Amino acid sequence: AGGTAADLFYLDVSAFEEFARSGNLLPLDSYLKDGTLKDFPQPLIDGFTFNSRIYGIAKDFSTLSVLYNKEIFDKAKVPYPKDGMTYAEFIKMLEALKAKGVANPMIINADFNRMIPFIIANGGRVTDDKMNIAFAEPKTKAAIQMYVDIYKKGLGVEASSVGAGWEGEAFGKEQVALIMSGPWCLGYLKGSFPNVYKKLGVVEMPKGTQKSTMIYTVSWSINKQTKNRAAAITALKFLVSEGQKIFVEKAGVLASNRTIATQDKDPIKVPFYKGAEYGTAWRIKTPSGLFSRANDEINSRIKDAFYGKLSVDDLVKQVTDNYDSWVE
Repeated sequence: AGGTAADLFYLDVSAFEEFARSGNLLPLDSYLKDGTLKDFPQPLIDGFTFNSRIYGIAKDFSTLSVLYNKEIFDKAKVPYPKDGMTYAEFIKMLEALKAKGVANPMIINADFNRMIPFIIANGGRVTDDKMNIAFAEPKTKAAIQMYVDIYKKGLGVEASSVGAGWEGEAFGKEQVALIMSGPWCLGYLKGSFPNVYKKLGVVEMPKGTQKSTMIYTVSWSINKQTKNRAAAITALKFLVSEGQKIFVEKAGVLASNRTIATQDKDPIKVPFYKGAEYGTAWRIKTPSGLFSRANDEINSRIKDAFYGKLSVDDLVKQVTDNYDSWVE
């Protein structure tokens, strides 16, 4: 706007593709040769890489894990979820909870980014090497079916169905046994539902042929036109090292810098941290850099599939047929 863009700014990974294609970001590779990069998990670097150049360093991050209520599991006499459990074991566990009288085992969102870990874990992919949508590929389609089936079989509900605004509130009100959510729930539960927080257990997301979770993150990036390049780079380096300590302590976020992450001794955060080493950043590569319309269109079809208005076959066909026009 009128050439007044900030020198140094936040950039959400979900919008990164669009900004990277615009040519307005400063490539940082040559300024970070002094070992800075080895302190960051590779998926966090990949999230802000475009055409093999790095245009941002993760300020902090969140991942998805399974948060469960130990008391509900104890009363149902169902063993707790555990790290390394497969999706097949996870579904069996939901069925066991349902059979023991837990009306709503989990919250499941009609939200594409929450489905992606199911796809990746199953050996599928969202787009192919040419950036075409890959929903029709068998492993991707099977994962979409598994996700929709959790809802259709009554193993999961949307938060609104249990009078909650989002999954954290549904969990806090003990309407469900578990949720797949992020570290943003921890402070919320501790503050709003301290008694439920005491019953909280957290494990990594289930796995398929491989481990998978989502990574949500924003970068510190630099305006290519900045007149204060040296100062912006000095500030960026501080903000992703010593400066990050302040964010982590005050905001309860996860440190993207491994050196600082090792100083975060809260055991409940461990599964979230582990996800940074193998997760997928919430960014879809498209020829235009645009994805938000496609995201809305996919989400509405996931919801329709939940409610039986669309079969998974129809969902896959509609997304495949229309995707190119959504990402123009």
